[in-house]
Amino acid sequence: MTTKLFHEDPYLQAFSSTITEHMQVSGKPAVILDQTAFYPTSGGQPHDTGRLNDVAVVDVIEDESHRIVHLLKEPIDLDRVEGQINWQRRFDHMQQHTGQHILSQAFIRTCEAETISFHLGEESSTIDVDKSSLNFETVTAVEKLANRIIFENRQVRTHFIRPDELHRFAVRKLPSVEENIRIIEVKDFDYSPCGGTHCSCTGEIGILKIRRFENYKGGSRIHFVCGWRALRDYQHNTEILKQLSEIMSSSVSDLPKNVRKIQDDTKYLHSENNNLKKKLLQYEAQALVSEIEKRGHVNILKKTFKDRHPKDLKLLASKVLKSNLNTVILFGVEEEKKASLLFVCSEELTFNMGDLMKTVCAKIDGRGGGQPHLAQGGGSRVEKLEEALQCAEDVILR
Repeated sequence: MTTKLFHEDPYLQAFSSTITEHMQVSGKPAVILDQTAFYPTSGGQPHDTGRLNDVAVVDVIEDESHRIVHLLKEPIDLDRVEGQINWQRRFDHMQQHTGQHILSQAFIRTCEAETISFHLGEESSTIDVDKSSLNFETVTAVEKLANRIIFENRQVRTHFIRPDELHRFAVRKLPSVEENIRIIEVKDFDYSPCGGTHCSCTGEIGILKIRRFENYKGGSRIHFVCGWRALRDYQHNTEILKQLSEIMSSSVSDLPKNVRKIQDDTKYLHSENNNLKKKLLQYEAQALVSEIEKRGHVNILKKTFKDRHPKDLKLLASKVLKSNLNTVILFGVEEEKKASLLFVCSEELTFNMGDLMKTVCAKIDGRGGGQPHLAQGGGSRVEKLEEALQCAEDVILR
């Protein structure tokens, strides 16, 4: 078993150790030490990184025999090593993990929501609680309580106990081990079995900010940041607000009002645009009627457009058909690197536009299909668009 120096002193950044075993793990060189300050991935907290001598430690895991395995960027030939922890990463994890303990207890005390799981991510951390449909007022109260405990700079203590001593602590969850039980105490607030690394006092967490919350698997998922992460988050959001204020020539406090005004204006303009577009399409449909050619028992309208939206062309075709019976409409659209086709026919005709589309799309190296009275397709051979439309007309006339 590896001696876990990070349990004795989570602030230890450098140490000496002896390699007790060299191995390969998933194709990477790895070593086991007689003692280590490197924390392995466990309990929702990611592993430490750093160096052994001049070799980077890229992952740290604990095997079934409680030996801590250090995965390396390259092999180490020596048996004696000097270890160096990436302190910035370690302290960040200490801030997030200690903050999680306080946050979980704050949820219990505020709304009786128990924490089910915890995940410490690269950018943000989450806890899942067993209560759904949380509201803003409740979450704000939780956040306020958590930060009050942080600002009071309470001591964070570690207790190693036997199972028969567990009754001394009002733990919010039972330990997952039966010996060497480690209890993390936030003075007069929270007691939790945990093997992670933590700050020695709550003031080191700095601040805890809940970024968002959502319903998740019958409960709720809470996204939060602590310490330096919270500061970076605040700076980032402040910069965004500054840019928005400059863009809109507005104070930050007036932004919600001005954004709502823009939304209302946009909704009105969108409605007006749709009304005008419908009127324009109606005029365009009337003009296209003059281009319909009577070919025996069927009328054919064949036309090519440039950069037209398929939705507009469908509406245009429906307006033409509304006042013209026994009509087949063959529309083609030229775009920079794509040719599109839209075939529509009157309900009383027995042509199958879907089958026709599949046949014609081969001309433009594409594919398509649809229903008997409406089909769409497209391909990459823009230069073959007119030929494809002519092919469709020829098939119909046959």
